[in-house]
Amino acid sequence: MASDNAAADKTCAKYLAHYAEPEVLSLTSFPQHLRFVHALVIPAFQESGDFIDRFINSILAEQKCLLIVVLNQPDNELGRQHQQAQIDLAQYIVQQGDLHWQQDSLRLINLARANSRANSAILLVDRYQQSIPPEQGVGLARKIGADLAAKLYLENVIASSWIHSTDADAHLPDNYLTAHLDDNLPCQHGVATCCNFYHYSDEPTVHQANQRYERGLRYYVAGLQYAQSPYAYFTIGSILSFNVLAYCQARGFPKRNAGEDFYLLNKLAKLGKVIYLADVVIKLDARPSQRVPFGTGPAVQSIMQLTEQGQDYQYYHPNIFIELKACLTAFDSLWHYREQPENWLFLLPEKSQQALIDIGLLTFICKQKVAKEAQFNKQLTVWFDSFKTLKFIHALRDLGLENIALEQAIADAPFSSAHQ
Repeated sequence: MASDNAAADKTCAKYLAHYAEPEVLSLTSFPQHLRFVHALVIPAFQESGDFIDRFINSILAEQKCLLIVVLNQPDNELGRQHQQAQIDLAQYIVQQGDLHWQQDSLRLINLARANSRANSAILLVDRYQQSIPPEQGVGLARKIGADLAAKLYLENVIASSWIHSTDADAHLPDNYLTAHLDDNLPCQHGVATCCNFYHYSDEPTVHQANQRYERGLRYYVAGLQYAQSPYAYFTIGSILSFNVLAYCQARGFPKRNAGEDFYLLNKLAKLGKVIYLADVVIKLDARPSQRVPFGTGPAVQSIMQLTEQGQDYQYYHPNIFIELKACLTAFDSLWHYREQPENWLFLLPEKSQQALIDIGLLTFICKQKVAKEAQFNKQLTVWFDSFKTLKFIHALRDLGLENIALEQAIADAPFSSAHQ
């Protein structure tokens, strides 16, 4: 066990030395006597101080949690318009407690004054004065926070090997942190977790649009589970936690303005299991947004526009998941046909044959011809990942299995998404 821990520490140290963001270097003078159990990362742009108030007044603040808040803004006109708001939010956060330590762009605020029962602190990261390249956006903000958490874990300042990633619009339940303690059996066998969730808004049109969007997400994951895909999980940045070793092995969050959660989970799922925590339910404020090019906010905006125009919100045809299931099942025998893959393709429906050719299966087989069966199958699972799965689904859609109204898709599907 000691040798395993030493190897893990070496892997994390190598990642931090070569791939971590420069903010990590500012931790050299961090007070080493401080001890926290948990690390929670929240990027914030165009946010009020409500999420800070919620944390301070929650039971989470009594569980030795270091809340790492990355105040970020893009280096463009939108960012410059909101810089004063970021300055005001930083000032508000600092006022909630006592400044315990400061170095470069980092400030540590003790929260005992704000809540007499609190044994937690906020590590405030200033990335609004040194703004973030727009194309790197929230992905870089999350990476900065998670890199800092990984470094503090390696320095034994943080005890738990789980890094929690969420957003300012998330209302975290009381069992959010404790569900990831080392004695929780499901988490012991995973590299990442996705919590349960629901969206809510007091505004009826926004609430209904979010509910439709959420039903689509649950339908999609249920379809992947029905097909027995190893990549059947939710890709929402605000419900994600991950093991620090796996995070370092995956080389951290990709620096992207959107989809950073999708691409990180895609890498993590190749290292181990992504566990779904059905009993840890996060409430997400439902709100339309155009801060990122795709994701929840823009999707909700689009659904609201469709509703106004009297049009259906359309989603993937359920037959796509039937074909995906047949394809994944047939993969078990593909190695035996590697010299003549066209004979294997004939076992599949015609659209699936073409879809697999379109996404590059024949090129993969050509590269893996000399591999042993076990290695071939392992590489096939890595190759046909969540990104390739989505490309396969889109290829089937473009080949004639066109999107249909979401409610019709749910009604016709041979699987239930009600409990996802």
